[in-house]
Amino acid sequence: MAAIRETGKINENTTLIDIGMFGVSGSTAIYLIEDEKKCLIDGGTRTEAKRIINMLNERRAFPPDMVIVTHSHYDHTQAIPAMRKEAEKAGKTIEVMASETAIPLLEDQSYNDVFESGPYENIRDVTPLKEGDSIAIGKTTLQIFEVPGHHKDHIAILDEKNKNIFVGDCIGYKVGDNTFLPPFMPPFWDTASFHATIDKLKQINYESLCLAHFGYIYGDEAKHILGEAVETCETWWQIFDNNADKLDDIDHMMGVILKEINPAAANLEIVSLKLKFLDRLITALSKLLRKEPKPLHEHLLQGIVEWLVKGYRTYNLTV
Repeated sequence: MAAIRETGKINENTTLIDIGMFGVSGSTAIYLIEDEKKCLIDGGTRTEAKRIINMLNERRAFPPDMVIVTHSHYDHTQAIPAMRKEAEKAGKTIEVMASETAIPLLEDQSYNDVFESGPYENIRDVTPLKEGDSIAIGKTTLQIFEVPGHHKDHIAILDEKNKNIFVGDCIGYKVGDNTFLPPFMPPFWDTASFHATIDKLKQINYESLCLAHFGYIYGDEAKHILGEAVETCETWWQIFDNNADKLDDIDHMMGVILKEINPAAANLEIVSLKLKFLDRLITALSKLLRKEPKPLHEHLLQGIVEWLVKGYRTYNLTV
């Protein structure tokens, strides 16, 4: 597969930054576009804010002039307050831009409680964006598209110069060549909107595509991935349909998914010292109890499955 999934340059003016979400590399990226102005696509998580600031400082890119938020889920927004506070120490400001639909959700981030990953800090003073808006950051122009489904306030951002489009989470999570997870997350998932978004993306003149989870996709795969996204979503959705009476039994759901889909282990690596210690402790206890320790990717997959259950129920209110 034609993909880059590690921190570094992906084209002449864009850098992928792996934020190490949950203390693990290989799952979540933000993107830095550098021209006359510096623009960050998405803000990342509260717990990784210091890491993000340090990585931007290493690139002499902090503070960025602006952050464009693809959607208001916590993992795309919650490092922004910390970045703004750090910028203020130097007498500078960071403009935050997001869909006009996102404004009230950013001002009250409590809806993210569904993910149980708080606390959450509200974000105000946000510049609203809508379909068709263009943002000039020098010779680079960014065009805005509304792409709901995963979230009602989701936007995609097209770098017209490089024909590279930042799609956030709207088509799903391809964290490895053979690991594609669906996007039906709570609390605003909408199936019809997702399919309309896929159709819209097919009409856009782009050559490469950036996923928040995870990486830069180019070549033929950048087009083929849209059909794969639909197939992935439908396959997982059917599994949830078939097991609608057992959604609360996560062990059962994990067993079914591992048997019927068996997502390949993504290229994940623990970068947090605390998590490394905990992983070693769990491994040691498992050996003591003569049990096989659960692989890291299965631990993370279980959390995602729990969220997908909530997203599925968002749409199927009778379940």
